[in-house]
Amino acid sequence: MAVVDVEFRMCQYNSAPDGDEVIFPYNGKWYRIKAEDMPSEYFKYRMLKLWLDNGQCFDIVLDVDLSKPCTIKVDLDKAEEIPESYPLG
Repeated sequence: MAVVDVEFRMCQYNSAPDGDEVIFPYNGKWYRIKAEDMPSEYFKYRMLKLWLDNGQCFDIVLDVDLSKPCTIKVDLDKAEEIPESYPLG
């Protein structure tokens, strides 16, 4: 299992015909992973971003320590390498 740290700000949420996915760069390559395979920490940061950027509200209390780097531990074994020209929806 190859678990790597990816900066949240580099992740792109994408709605694809096969289901929602997250696109991210790592070590000079681009990857996609099913949204359901992302760790819960990713969704905390995503909800915070949606609230700050769009005013979207959620019925939960988020506990996010912004004094730490916003990195997500992603399992590369669940991700698929994609070309840089991969279409984002």
